[in-house]
Amino acid sequence: MFNEFNLADEEVMKIIKDYNPLIIRQSTLINGFDEDLKQEIELEIFRTLTRNRKK
Repeated sequence: MFNEFNLADEEVMKIIKDYNPLIIRQSTLINGFDEDLKQEIELEIFRTLTRNRKK
């Protein structure tokens, strides 16, 4: 879906912010919220959306 876009950092951060409720839901395990997992999900989203960026 986002592979053809040349997204700036601000645009990627807006996508992460928009999906924050879902990220938090997926970061909640049986024993509670896992901040490290949330950060890992956000980092992977950022890496994926900036992968095709020209250097």
